Amino acid sequence: MEPAFFTSTEGYRVQKTISQTITFKGVGLHSGINAELKLHPAPHNHGIIFKRTDLNSRVKIPAYFKSVVCTSLATSLGVKEQPELRVSTVEHLMATLYSLGITNVLAEINGPEIPILDGSASVFIKEILKTGLELQPYSHKILQILKPIKVYRDGTVCELLPRENLRLTTSVDFPHPSIGLQTFALDLTPDSFRQNVANARTFGFQSDLEKLRSKNLAQGASIENVLAFSETSILNPEGARFPDECVRHKLLDAIGDLALCGCWIQGELVSFRGGHSIHLMLLQSLESHPTHWKLLPAEPLKMGFNSKFKKSDHSLAY
Repeated sequence: MEPAFFTSTEGYRVQKTISQTITFKGVGLHSGINAELKLHPAPHNHGIIFKRTDLNSRVKIPAYFKSVVCTSLATSLGVKEQPELRVSTVEHLMATLYSLGITNVLAEINGPEIPILDGSASVFIKEILKTGLELQPYSHKILQILKPIKVYRDGTVCELLPRENLRLTTSVDFPHPSIGLQTFALDLTPDSFRQNVANARTFGFQSDLEKLRSKNLAQGASIENVLAFSETSILNPEGARFPDECVRHKLLDAIGDLALCGCWIQGELVSFRGGHSIHLMLLQSLESHPTHWKLLPAEPLKMGFNSKFKKSDHSLAY
């Protein structure tokens, strides 16, 4: 049977890492550069930290919203004083780690961009669950939302509302016959993410491809890693994985961006036509609303249970 934390929110209150190093290889969606990503176990209170192994630098980049240097079609982390020192398209990996409650990992990458893999989080979650998780003897920091926090930008709206456990509601509205207005809501648990969100791929429009590539974007995009739309239909031979795959992917991205607060959130995200930029604005707005939230710090725990959970031991079938 599955561990209790996999189908509830209780596991988010305990810090976790992975049981052993996991390697992912593939092309970057926007850079078109092949890279190798290695996720290493890390001690409690370490956080999610990125390190570029191809550059002559010892600088480590924390997965934190103050490290965000770009939100154009993806979320990129880096050091503003060193433009070359960045890691792009972190949102799918961050969404996976956050949804599984993994709080401590050293992510080493030998290129500028996280591999896009199949365009979703499915490969990340499959390999992480196959390897296994390890609970650690500290609680996770918790951000309690006490009063609503709302931001607006160019017709998009994003807000955090008080709630006992994290719930996300996202909406998209594209004037395309295969998309239109879509809304999707989810109470986040590891299992709900795996079943309902992880397989949703990033999406794009054939009409935008030439323009994007002229700006050195979408260099690695293909129907192998993007749900692609012509003017009237879906270009992928297999079609969509969900009837509302686009809005589910937007929710996946939102989880990955919210993960950059570095805390488990007790609250509800509501996002209409949202994206990486407004998600960053929402996190930045926390500092200007100090009475609207409360931070519960990490504290040591007495671990009275088996701290290691592996797919083979707990039937985490994928």
